[in-house]
Formats: sequence, structure tokens, C-alpha cells
Amino acid sequence: MIDLHGKHAVVTGGGSGIGKGISEVLARAGASVFVADIEFASAELTIQTLAGDGEFLCDIVDVTETSSVNRMIESAIKAFGKIDILVNNAGIIGTGKWWERETPNDEDWSRVHEVNVRGVVRVSESIVPHMKRCKYGKIVNIASIAARQGSPDLPHYSTTKAAVVSWTQSNALQLAPFNVNVNAICPGLLWTPMWESIARKRARFVGQTLELGSSTGREVFEQTVEQWIPMKREQTPEDIGNLAAFLASDLSRNITGQAINVDGGRFTN
Repeated sequence: MIDLHGKHAVVTGGGSGIGKGISEVLARAGASVFVADIEFASAELTIQTLAGDGEFLCDIVDVTETSSVNRMIESAIKAFGKIDILVNNAGIIGTGKWWERETPNDEDWSRVHEVNVRGVVRVSESIVPHMKRCKYGKIVNIASIAARQGSPDLPHYSTTKAAVVSWTQSNALQLAPFNVNVNAICPGLLWTPMWESIARKRARFVGQTLELGSSTGREVFEQTVEQWIPMKREQTPEDIGNLAAFLASDLSRNITGQAINVDGGRFTN
């Protein structure tokens, strides 16, 4: 089992879905975890589920606001003394009832880029001076298999996730001299609140009527898994957490600048 005892982690977007799963795995591995989310109540619920030997704290953060990000990072460093691990997980797929639009509008493009790309960069840049001083750090950016090819109905989202992969590669080169590893994870198909909204949109534009979270939505998801995933099974937040924990450990000390798929074989590059 991966041992993260004595390590201190910040997970953005840790209040639900993949971020919650990552927080749970890091905690079980022994890390102290600082869960940050734009929904403070969700972050609080996450830390109530964490089990391990570390300390678990939470705070609100808006990754589109530099002052909010800096305050959160300062709070985490003050609470833990140091931050060894950053998981940039916060992300969105659209604004408002985006699933009711066949194509994304200007607000979708702008807001998704600001959260998914600039948010990742903003949080990383806030914590990097601390990691440079410590001559140590592990940064894990959550991208997506949507970065691997274009999407006819989610072009704005795919574009931002491709940018996250490119940023990961550039940032890894910037920070390698300071013993800071920077990698990305590209999750496959996970049944999360985000995928529920994708199912809703896809059902809407093939002429079906769908209620968010209904069994029909789940069926759309399962059909996609069957068609796309060679291993014929969905991925889970814990799957993503397991890889995040490995990349956050010293077992990965010579791995940097990589974007690794966790997708049941959907993509092999």
C-alpha cells in the first residue's frame, strides 16, 4: 500500500465526485488532507467521510479569484506547516442549464476556460513558491480523456482539458530543477454529477426525455461505457484516487510531465 504518512495535501474541488474520491484515498494512505471547494458545505461533508491518521480540514475557494486562491493556500500552509501535494481537480463543464443548448455559448467557453485552465494555473502558481523553498512537491492535475480527441457536443470542455495536459508538460519542465513533479490524470467514464448532466444533454438531442439522475440517464451512461470502454466497466473516483496517491508518493519521483489515462483502455496513447 502507498504510504503518505507525514505528507500534507490540498485537493481543489474536493466536495464531490472525483475530488472526494481522491481525498478519501489520500487520507487512507496516511496524508493530512485540506479539502477546498466553492461549496463549503460539500467540503465539510467530504472531510466527515475521511478516515486515516492525518488531519482533515476544509475551506472555501473560488479558483477564478486570485485573492480566494491565495487565502486558501495560506490557510493550508498555516494549518499544516507545509504542503507537499496539490491536486488540481476543480472543474466545470458549462454554465447555467448548458445541457439545454446544442452548442456552447460565449459564457460557456469563457467560464469553463477560466475554471478549468486558468484555475489550475492560478492555484499552481500560488503554491509553487512554497514548494520551491521546500525543494519538494507533487502536483497532480485532473484532465480528462476528452483531451485526447475532439468532441462534437463538448468542444469547449475538450479544449480546456487538452490545455491542462499542455500546461502540465510545460509546468513540469519549469519545476523539475526544484524537485517538484507535475503530472496529469485523464479519467475515463465515471458516473458523477458531471456525467449525469452530459447524459441529460445527449438524451435531449437524440429526442429522448430525461430527468437528471433518472435510470434513463444511467442507461445512457452504461451504453456509452459498453461502446467506448474495451474492459466493459466504468471507472470510479477511487480509481482516480489510487493513481493520484501513487503520483503523490515518492514511488513516482522520476515521473513528471506525463498525462496518464485511467479509462479501461479507451485510449492507448
